[in-house]
Amino acid sequence: MKKVLRFLFILILILFVGYLILCATSPKEVNVEKTTTINAPAYVVWSQAGHYEHWESWSPWKEMDSTVKSTVTGPSGDVGSKYEWTSEKMGSGYMTIASVDDYSMKYDMQFTAPFQSSADGTMKVEPADGGSKVTWGFHTTVPFMRRGFFALVMQKQLEASFERGLELLKERIESGEAKLIFNINKVTFPATEYATVRKTISMSEMEAFFNNAFGTLMEAVGDGATGYPAAIYYTWDMENSQTNCAAAVPVATTVKGMEMKSIPASEAYVVKYTGPYSGLQAAHEWMANEMMSNMGMEMEELMSMLVLEEYEVMPPVETDSNKYVTNIYYITQ
Repeated sequence: MKKVLRFLFILILILFVGYLILCATSPKEVNVEKTTTINAPAYVVWSQAGHYEHWESWSPWKEMDSTVKSTVTGPSGDVGSKYEWTSEKMGSGYMTIASVDDYSMKYDMQFTAPFQSSADGTMKVEPADGGSKVTWGFHTTVPFMRRGFFALVMQKQLEASFERGLELLKERIESGEAKLIFNINKVTFPATEYATVRKTISMSEMEAFFNNAFGTLMEAVGDGATGYPAAIYYTWDMENSQTNCAAAVPVATTVKGMEMKSIPASEAYVVKYTGPYSGLQAAHEWMANEMMSNMGMEMEELMSMLVLEEYEVMPPVETDSNKYVTNIYYITQ
């Protein structure tokens, strides 16, 4: 009996020392990145990959574990959107979108059970070969005593899960289950006079420009606004990532110090978009695709149109970005 116990003690000691050596030689940083190509436009793919409320429809963990329950709160597809999950098999935790840039986002992850840890993830969608390239990434720093476990088990499991998740996302989108659909209407845009602040800017400067420009406009216009504030886009230079655009407020008379823009009564196409501003690009791309594919327009005709976003419901009147309402007009000039 003593020999057996001694043998078991030595065996356990050897295994423990071996595990410590594995922990010491395994990397502190764990990175997983998987990529796939999906035969669909980037805006369609992003509507699923960039919005937590759609993750359950292609989640590899939901497929493996029917006990997973999740809730999504915050602005859809935008900074602060939060996905929380609980599972009898895989514990609990949450992830929160930390930043969004076009069709790319970073998110923070917190695991609360069966043990506490943190990680961060990325999701990026970009046009590629007539479809879209999707890259899903994960990074975490592993405590010393868990590094051996990650090296033996978790690394492979994470890689397999990310691969399967992208497979399910691809299947869902290419099967037609994830179509992005708005209602597009042909209308007459009413003759409108706008006071504007206009400038050529890079795409990355848009948020700062509009925040400052609308502040200047509101101060100059005072109580003279006759409708909803708007953004007018005159040109798009995708090669140099620039746009010539204007912040605009409709008025009845000329506003001193502001550049005036008159839009006559014109034929226009409009989509009513509800949600955070991070989804506007997808709505624009859907609209352009619809007008060219199903309405017979050529690219030259589309590019000649004046594009206007009219902010029917916006901050600070509405604080929930899921309830923002933007009317997107493509106006024939």
